[in-house]
Amino acid sequence: MNKTYHEALLGASSLLEKAGIDPDSARYVLEYLGDFTPTQLQIHGRDAMPDAVAQAFEAAIPRLLQHEPAQYIIGLAPFYGNDFKVTPAVLIPRFETEELVAWVAETVGDAVTLLDVGTGSGVIGITLKQQCPQLKVTMVDVSTDALAIARQNAERLAVDVTLKQSDLFSAVADQQFDRIVSNLPYISHQEEAVMDESTKAYEPHLALFAEHDGLALFERFCAQLPKHVHPGSQVYLEFGYHQQPALATLFAETLPQAQVEFRQDLAGHPRMVKLTF
Repeated sequence: MNKTYHEALLGASSLLEKAGIDPDSARYVLEYLGDFTPTQLQIHGRDAMPDAVAQAFEAAIPRLLQHEPAQYIIGLAPFYGNDFKVTPAVLIPRFETEELVAWVAETVGDAVTLLDVGTGSGVIGITLKQQCPQLKVTMVDVSTDALAIARQNAERLAVDVTLKQSDLFSAVADQQFDRIVSNLPYISHQEEAVMDESTKAYEPHLALFAEHDGLALFERFCAQLPKHVHPGSQVYLEFGYHQQPALATLFAETLPQAQVEFRQDLAGHPRMVKLTF
C-alpha cells in the first residue's frame, strides 16, 4: 500500500527542512497533484495516495531538493484567483504584483487603452482585462518564449488581448495609451549573494536583473515614455524596496511634468509608483 498523504508530506517536509528548503513547497506540489485545497489535504491526510499521485510526488522530491520552484514542477502558479502557466521562461508571479494590479484596477476610471510592458507570463495584462473588460490591452515582451506562455495563458482564460514582441516600446511606435503598467527587471547583480537560491538558479535572469544598480531599464523606459502618454495618462511601476530615492530623482530629472505617487506594499516597503501626466 502507498503512503498516506500525511506520511508522504511529513517525509518530504523533513528532507526539505534538513536541506534548508521551505517545506511548504512539498505541500504545494501535493495539493496540486491530489487536486486538493489546503483544507481538503488535511481531511484526506490519512488516505492512501493513488499510484499516479504517489509516483508523481516521489519524482518531485529530488527536484525540490535541487531548489527547483514548486510552481515550475507543476507548471502553474496562482495569481489573483487564477492559475497561470509558468515555465523557466517567465518569472513566478509574486503577491506584491497583485497589489500593483489592484491599484491599477481601482483607479482605471474611464481609461480605454492599456499597455503591459514586459508582460512575462501575462499575469498583469490578463488580470486587468478580466477586472476591467472595457480595456483594450496590449502586452509586450522582448522574449518570444515569454510571449508564447502569455499567449497560452490568455487562451486558457479566454481573454482577448494583443501580444507583440517588443524591446520596451519598440513595437508600439508612436502609440499613446491611457494606462501603462510594468514590472521591469530591477535587481542589481550585486544583490545576487543574498537572493534565494531557487530564484537565481531557475528564474530567467533577463526578467530579474538590470545594470546600473538595477535602474538601467527604468532609465530607458523613462526616456521613451513621453511619446506614449497624453494628458490624463497614468503609468504604474513596481520596483525594489530600496529604490524609491533613486527613482524619485530619475522621475524629477526625466519626467518633470509627471505627478509622482509612491505606495508601500502590505509589508510596509515602498514597492510601487504611479506617474500621472
